Amino acid sequence: MEFEIKIIEFLQSRRTPFFDIAFQIISAVGSVVGVVALAIFFLVFKKKMCFWYLFTYGFVYLAVSILKLCVARTRPFNASDTIFNVGDAVSDYSFPSGHCACATAIAMFVCYFLLGNCKTKAMKVWTILFGFVFVGLVCLSRMYLGKHYLTDVLAGVTVSAVICMLGIMFMRYVQKKKRNKE
Repeated sequence: MEFEIKIIEFLQSRRTPFFDIAFQIISAVGSVVGVVALAIFFLVFKKKMCFWYLFTYGFVYLAVSILKLCVARTRPFNASDTIFNVGDAVSDYSFPSGHCACATAIAMFVCYFLLGNCKTKAMKVWTILFGFVFVGLVCLSRMYLGKHYLTDVLAGVTVSAVICMLGIMFMRYVQKKKRNKE
């Protein structure tokens, strides 16, 4: 855990007012704000995708909530006097990162949707790269803001990625079964 504290200390040693605000905005997009925005987008443009996205995200949220209670890991800014809590106050547990789990669910469903509409290989590569960069920035923001350790963000991404992959596979299975009945 000491090396994880060092990572956060390193990130926070580069703090500026610009980065404080930018990383708070990035964190907000990788939270319920982003989940709701994507749900509205899917509701307008792809209603069936909205259902599957929210259905899957419900399992992500449940898994993260259960893990937070089971592990009960203290936030970095509470565990070390050298780490600052930048931005909003949080009082729940640290492991795993709910923001990183949200960002991963958002990225996976956006990428899944966009990849189905990409015409070229280059567009597919840029879409996937965008997803990785978005999730990476949210992970970085959570550590910079002093809210999470590296293992918290990696666990949030992993839990969400596995659940979203299963959710997308289940969605495709149900859609295929429906098409076969028609």
